[in-house]
Amino acid sequence: MKPTIAVLADESVVVLPSPPTDSEKYLYGQTRRLPLYLFGTFSFLSVSVGMWFFVIASKYYMWLGVFVAFIQAYLSISYFVGFCGKDFDIPGHKKIVEEYAVKDNEPCPSVDVYLPCCKEPIEILENTYKYVAKIDYPNLKVWVLDDGGMDSVKRLATAYGFNYICRDNRPELKKAGNLRYAFTRTEGDFFLIFDADFCPRADILKDMIPRMRHDPNIAIVQTPQFFRPCAEQTWCEQGASATQEFFYRIVQVNRDRFGAAICVGSNALYRREALVDVGGTAEIGHSEDVHTGFYAITRGWTLKYMPLALACGVSPDTPAACFSQQMRWCAGSSYLLTNPDFWASKLTWVQKLCFMSGMLFYSSAAFMILVSNLPGPLLVWLNPQLVLWYNCFFAVPSLIYATIIFRMWSRVNYNFNVNYVFTLQQYAYFMAIKDRILGTTAAWVPSGDNKAHVKPGEKKKKPNNKHRNMRILCFVWVWGTGATMFAGIGFRIYQGFHWFHFLPLIIFDLFQLFQSHKFIFYSK
Repeated sequence: MKPTIAVLADESVVVLPSPPTDSEKYLYGQTRRLPLYLFGTFSFLSVSVGMWFFVIASKYYMWLGVFVAFIQAYLSISYFVGFCGKDFDIPGHKKIVEEYAVKDNEPCPSVDVYLPCCKEPIEILENTYKYVAKIDYPNLKVWVLDDGGMDSVKRLATAYGFNYICRDNRPELKKAGNLRYAFTRTEGDFFLIFDADFCPRADILKDMIPRMRHDPNIAIVQTPQFFRPCAEQTWCEQGASATQEFFYRIVQVNRDRFGAAICVGSNALYRREALVDVGGTAEIGHSEDVHTGFYAITRGWTLKYMPLALACGVSPDTPAACFSQQMRWCAGSSYLLTNPDFWASKLTWVQKLCFMSGMLFYSSAAFMILVSNLPGPLLVWLNPQLVLWYNCFFAVPSLIYATIIFRMWSRVNYNFNVNYVFTLQQYAYFMAIKDRILGTTAAWVPSGDNKAHVKPGEKKKKPNNKHRNMRILCFVWVWGTGATMFAGIGFRIYQGFHWFHFLPLIIFDLFQLFQSHKFIFYSK
């Protein structure tokens, strides 16, 4: 499929999405998780043994055991949930769609489509509205929820025959406030939400409504945020898009077996009756989608995840935007786990483990900054006699897993851009966790928003430098530990140690430098 390229008002270039094709619709239908998990478990056990050998090698290394144990706890929970998971039943779904489709002689449930926006480029909005207008459903109303208050958006909504809402209490509760405002002014039996860039298939409701009719206890039907990486996109957009496949193709499917899939907001159909019971979209200024789904589950409703690609969007195309997004997701997960309602809820222990695994993932990724870069220079300078070439075999399976096995498993364009973005994610999570601990978390800002959430008479706040600061930290840390290790290797070889024992450390460190260079040196 040839991508559509648009030049925005600021002369930047964006690849406009189009709805998933028939072949892409079922791309996530089969997880193929067992081969991935079997090799992943082997690599996890192998590197764990190596790390513990390192930790116990000296009393000065034992403090690192805390981080190693934390990462092991996350991976143990993740693999437990993964091995106990179950693939989505596509034949069963098709049977439900056939049996519970709305017949011509039946009353058709009413559906509102919410399109929240806040100063996104008009070209992106028009591309989305073009496909929303093609949704094949007889009892449908579309509502543009404009938190940017832009006349151009109002004209565009009118041109497509959509209803337009610009609330008078901006910026209260940010996106959650926007959705809550619309919820009290609409009355459809269900409402469907799309972020500004997501383009739905025309038949999207033909897969979702039958699920709601089949099980009246379902509060939310969530589908993947599907992305289509292509060569015309920036390295950051390609990598960020490809990284989402694992979550939507495996993690959400596994969690759904235990009734613990999370709501991600966009591409989801909500039952109004359930949201009335919950009190509407969660009253929180960030990650309102995750909290809304959580509160629905705690009140006895269910959240159904279907790994069917029914809408396609775009990922952040700049490192700064991607960094901000990843920080937001990490912060949202941490807020849920520190919410007393979570621990007091009647969720099963497995459901709580599933929710906990989210925050553990973010923390583990951040802790890997320490665990992956520190052992080499410490061993070279303090215990060079322990540096033996064959010790590399503890880490080789993990390297193969990350660079080869995932590429074989993936159904999208999975390349080194994913590795570059993973480095960005690690430092974004590190910053988010630091902010959460110190209470310096920045306010949520939607993509495209410049001044939309600045109150009248209030000066625009200076942009934060979190992304820049983490790039500096990454440079100092990765290149500093690397230089320290290379200096130590040179010194030890001068002392008479065999050079080949240090060769695996050199190769692994060069890979670390390679993996981090895009995050450090590329701002676009």
